Amino acid sequence: MKRDGESEREREDVVARSEPGGDDREASNGGSALRERLAALQADNQRLRTLLAAAGRLAEFGRFAAKLNHELRQPLFAIKGLAQLLLDRGQVDVAEVRDFARHIVEQSERLSKLVEDLRNLSVPAARNTRTATDVSPVLLRVAALFDWRFRKGVTLRTEFAPDLPLVAVAPHELEQILVNLLSNALDAVAGRPAPIIQVRVRREAAGAASGLGMLEIFVADNGSGVALSARERLFEDFFTTKGAEAGTGLGLAVSREIARAAGGTLMLHEGAETWSDPVTTIFKVTLPVAADESSGLAP
Repeated sequence: MKRDGESEREREDVVARSEPGGDDREASNGGSALRERLAALQADNQRLRTLLAAAGRLAEFGRFAAKLNHELRQPLFAIKGLAQLLLDRGQVDVAEVRDFARHIVEQSERLSKLVEDLRNLSVPAARNTRTATDVSPVLLRVAALFDWRFRKGVTLRTEFAPDLPLVAVAPHELEQILVNLLSNALDAVAGRPAPIIQVRVRREAAGAASGLGMLEIFVADNGSGVALSARERLFEDFFTTKGAEAGTGLGLAVSREIARAAGGTLMLHEGAETWSDPVTTIFKVTLPVAADESSGLAP
C-alpha cells in the first residue's frame, strides 16, 4: 500500500517525464556535472605536473651545483696546497718558486676554464670540434699537483706504451678525470704499508673497437679495495665510501660523464692485468683516438 507522499512524487516524476524535453534536461544536467568534474580533475592534474616539473628542476639544479662545487674545489685545494708548501719552506730557491708558481697559474687557468664551461652550457661543443690531446703531459701535470702527497711515501709508477695517439677530448676534461682517479687512489692507499699507485696508458688491441680505435688508461692502487656492496653504486651521484667529511661522492660520476660525452667509458676494471706490484683496485678509462692528431699538445 502506497502512502500519499509517495504517490504524489510518482505523479510529479511522470509529469516531468511526460513534458517535452524532460529526459533531455535530466541528461543535460548530468552531462554538465560530469564535464565540470572532468575539468576540475584536469586542472588538478596540470597543477601537479607543474609542481613536479618545478621540483625536478630544483633537484637538477642542486645536483649541478654540487658537481660544480666538487670540480672547483680540486684546483682551489691544489693552489692552496702549493702556496702552503712555499710558506712552510724555510729556504727556497728561485727555480723551485718558479715551478710552484707555474703550477698555481695552471690551476688558475683550469678554474677559468671551468667557469667558461659553465657560461657555455647552453651551447655544448660539437664532437668534431674537440681538441686532440696528448695524455702524457696531462698525466705528468696532474701527478705534479699531488707532489706533496707523493712525498709522504706514496710511490707512483707510470707505464706509457710507445707511439701513443692523441685522444679526442679537451685537455682540461682529461685532467678532471685523472685528478679524480688519482685523488681517489691516494685516499685509498693512505695509511697502508708501502702504498703504490700505478698508471698504464696504451692503445686498445686492434679490432676491439671501430673507427680509429680507443686509448686505454688504467689507474691501479694497492689500497683496501672496493667492497662488493659498493661496486654497483660507485658511479652514482653523491655515493661515497669516504664519509661526508672527506668526499662528495661526485668525482667518479663526473669523470664517467666526461668520458661518455667524449665517446669513451670509465669503469671498475676486473680483467686480467699484470702489474709490477700487487694491486687491489683498478679503474679503466677508454677514450677515442683523435681523427686529427696535428692539433694536439707536443709530448
